[in-house]
Amino acid sequence: MLKQVNSIPPTPRSRHRTKSCPFCAEAIRYEAVKCRYCGEFLYGDRRETAVKFGLLPPEPEMDEGEQDEFEEEQDDLLWCGRPSVLALGRTLIATTLLIGVCWAVFKYPVTALVAYVDALIPPATLETEMLVRVEGWLDLGALVLMGLAALVLLCRIVALKSIYYEVTPDRIEWSRGIFDRQVDNIDMFRVIDLKLRRSLLEAILGIGTVTLTTKDDSEPHFDFVKVGGCRDLYNVIKEAGLEADKIRNVIHME
Repeated sequence: MLKQVNSIPPTPRSRHRTKSCPFCAEAIRYEAVKCRYCGEFLYGDRRETAVKFGLLPPEPEMDEGEQDEFEEEQDDLLWCGRPSVLALGRTLIATTLLIGVCWAVFKYPVTALVAYVDALIPPATLETEMLVRVEGWLDLGALVLMGLAALVLLCRIVALKSIYYEVTPDRIEWSRGIFDRQVDNIDMFRVIDLKLRRSLLEAILGIGTVTLTTKDDSEPHFDFVKVGGCRDLYNVIKEAGLEADKIRNVIHME
């Protein structure tokens, strides 16, 4: 059924993509909103036209209350994002170096290394069978260590990217956790100070950490760790905090 709404290749005499009119099935320009053969309007939304004629399943409908709540949530969302993978910069470098060393051990044969020091070891002790066995142990250990290092790095990345931040005019909300998802929030009027920290490298990469000082007992200090668009986040929280204080007539005393 989906093939009826997909564009078809250009006709031999035309360089334009075409599609089939859902009313008369004639080939017309892909950008057309009115068929030049039958004169029917195709609507601006191609999905709406396809749903109208049963070529695509309709989207789940929401009642009026759910629709209003969804639109309100979209309008209230000031900023959202996740920590950047670059927050694991040191872990990335250390893991890369470790994997590089293990790969060198795996690729470089022990027998070749022994050849450089055979003058220090009596020839009678250089048993080929023992060298092959030791080399096998080293290769296995290097492979296991590389696998563990890659697995630990992957788990760190997944755990980091599981963190999600949202900022609305009323509160700051964040969730984290892979199997056990936890959600917390801080009321915007409880924010009393914020700082933006970024190194020269982070400024070049476009990331930074925004630190909040709040009157929330559970989170007196909260960090947006290594997020992109940190300057926009700083400005959004600053303006939203001032507006929340004005609405609630809150005055923060030092």
